[in-house]
Amino acid sequence: MKKKIFDILLVGSGLSSIVFAKEYLKKNQNINIISPDFKKVTNQFPENQLSYKSLPPQFKKNYKKIDDYFYLNKLNFNKNNCSLLGSLEFGGLSNYWGLQMDKSIDDDIKHLSKNTQKKLKDCFHEILNENSLMGSYGKFNNNYKTDHYYENFINKKKVGDTHIIEKPLIAISSNIKKFDKIGRNHSKLTPKDIIKNIDKKKIIFHNFYVDKIIKQKNLISVCCKNLNQEKTFITKKLILAAGTLVTTKLLMDYFKVKETIPIKHHPRLISVYFAKKKMLSNLEMTPGLLQIKKNHKNKNYVGDLRPSNETILNMASKTFSFLKPIKFILLFFKDNILFSNNLLSSEFSNLYIKKNKNNFRIFSKNKNTLQILKDRQIKIFNFLKEKKIIFSFYKNFFPGIGGDYHYFGSVQIKKKGKLSLNENCQLNHNKSIYVVDGSVFDFKKNLYPLGTIIANSKRIAKLIK
Repeated sequence: MKKKIFDILLVGSGLSSIVFAKEYLKKNQNINIISPDFKKVTNQFPENQLSYKSLPPQFKKNYKKIDDYFYLNKLNFNKNNCSLLGSLEFGGLSNYWGLQMDKSIDDDIKHLSKNTQKKLKDCFHEILNENSLMGSYGKFNNNYKTDHYYENFINKKKVGDTHIIEKPLIAISSNIKKFDKIGRNHSKLTPKDIIKNIDKKKIIFHNFYVDKIIKQKNLISVCCKNLNQEKTFITKKLILAAGTLVTTKLLMDYFKVKETIPIKHHPRLISVYFAKKKMLSNLEMTPGLLQIKKNHKNKNYVGDLRPSNETILNMASKTFSFLKPIKFILLFFKDNILFSNNLLSSEFSNLYIKKNKNNFRIFSKNKNTLQILKDRQIKIFNFLKEKKIIFSFYKNFFPGIGGDYHYFGSVQIKKKGKLSLNENCQLNHNKSIYVVDGSVFDFKKNLYPLGTIIANSKRIAKLIK
């Protein structure tokens, strides 16, 4: 029996995939997507492990999906020095991202042609406009206000200031100008929200995960599995949007790459501050509303400020027993408790992947990453204290190497070697395979890069016929 040959197959259901699909369907009748959404109990992640404790609160109920992701994708990592995350479900990590988008997109795309830069930035603007996201960027203006007290510090530099305070773009659809009026019913830029506005008949989902891809003359064989069967799809064009970890291991396997490949990321330190003024929000999980950046063009780190909430504090008191006796005090002052993600540039990346027999091992090397994070955090703390935003108190928590959950830069545009792409995001060694997830860029300046990633995904969808 002659096997069906697809014109195009899309792998993954995260934000880069669904944005690609939405744009592609503007000029095409349908699209086929390979994405798993099933349960397999592996019990590799017991609740008493440190790596479980470091999970974001929204993942605590869903940790078996994390098990499944690493087990079925044959990805191993040392839980003593790495804290990685992936989820085997529709949307993957994109269902839980922090909804914060950096405006600093120019610096990390300067290696692209002027035409490609323009198209990418045009797509970035389109995403902001089409979804009525919050904030301002270029000609786009849907600015929001935080508390008046905090507004006084935004973009107001004084001579001698070591840092500046900015507002990021927030990936929530709203025309409400005051952020504390935003409720839980507002649409967010997630796969689950985007797909609500796409005709379900146009997207054909195949409930499999991709085990291997193989070149077959001018075609691509995509070997897939689910819990009950194996199936091979044949396609003329393959679009990889499976997330950096899975995309990288599939291409390493495809090209039989034996050497160690760096995985770029933004090392993270979580800090807790006690604010002098409340920062209000009605959301269960609030994105960072302010960004603190080094006041210099060669900035290599950023911190953000976001209000606490009952969900986070309840989870913290469960995870850290010393907090239980004072839980009622924490809840009373929850609007004064500010969390900060302190992120380093990808120059400080410390993750690597290497094939080990039938599995892929992800590991970190002995570097002083934590000390560098602490040094940068102290600079941010001192600045906030000088501005009288916080009291002289902080508490740090290091989630581990990879605990930023920003994975990118393993299959870059205009790099050399087998794991490299042209500006149309086609593999240089096989133009039938495209990559549209975070793998394609190195984000040294943009430390909240998902906006750029999906803008690029949208750009490529316009190119493909």
